[in-house]
Amino acid sequence: MFRKILALLMCVLLALGAAPALAEDDQLVLIDRINAPEVGADFAFAPDAPLLEVIFPQILNCDAILLRCGGETMLVDCATQGQARRIINMCKQLGITRIDRVVNTHPHEDHIGGFRDLIKEVEVGELWICFPEDYNTHITKAVGYAEKAGIPVVSYADGDVLTLGGATIDVWKLEGKTSEMNDCSAQFYVTFGERTMLMAADLEKTGQERYVAWKGEALKADVLKYPHHGLEKLTDEYAAAVSPLCFIVTNNQRSTDGKKYIQRSGIPCAWTVPGFVVLTTDGTTWLMERVPSEVKY
Repeated sequence: MFRKILALLMCVLLALGAAPALAEDDQLVLIDRINAPEVGADFAFAPDAPLLEVIFPQILNCDAILLRCGGETMLVDCATQGQARRIINMCKQLGITRIDRVVNTHPHEDHIGGFRDLIKEVEVGELWICFPEDYNTHITKAVGYAEKAGIPVVSYADGDVLTLGGATIDVWKLEGKTSEMNDCSAQFYVTFGERTMLMAADLEKTGQERYVAWKGEALKADVLKYPHHGLEKLTDEYAAAVSPLCFIVTNNQRSTDGKKYIQRSGIPCAWTVPGFVVLTTDGTTWLMERVPSEVKY
């Protein structure tokens, strides 16, 4: 009976122009209620199942990603100063009053500029950085705001493994010149049970080539937080190595080379407008949904 249901789902998805993501045991790996809401419509996680949630606020051309697991919270990047309010409003809507760690991938304003306003309304336990405190004005200011607020500043580096509840986050980081900051932004490989996500920060073409040479098949991930806000296409080698089931793009759908590439790829994609993109997993299945924002922008 289960295989008959899966066959029916396959037909529905093919009619929609998308194929379901199946593991070798016919288990649905990705239930995508954004692009194919009919698939797995009755699916629900077991009431007592430990879960990892990855939540993208409604942001444009900047990064902020909230992770929740085992009662712990972590925010990867905190958008621009101008869009910090969107993170704050999302936290209020979701009942989040404390973030244990804000982890910055690299000190560009669109990844760390919102820190000052965020800590005014949301309690933050620590600020984690992977560039020197005097690297540029953006990180210097953020560290200053943290120190003034009594928030410890912690340094992390390539090869570190962060934990969040039952999830592990492997840190990868290239070294390079100041002009190569995007390629040197920290990459996070998130694992929870059998499920994986690669958060590629602002990685560009040269960085993708270096990672293929360095990590090879280890880049394989279920979900790819598309690099650099979907502005550029992926290299063929990088796309093949990651082979994601879906993309998450921290932007709207304005016309870019990246958007054209995504459309040609046929890989399901969720853009961070409108509302919040929420991915939840029990370690076996990803559930991807869009949650409406109570505040309209």
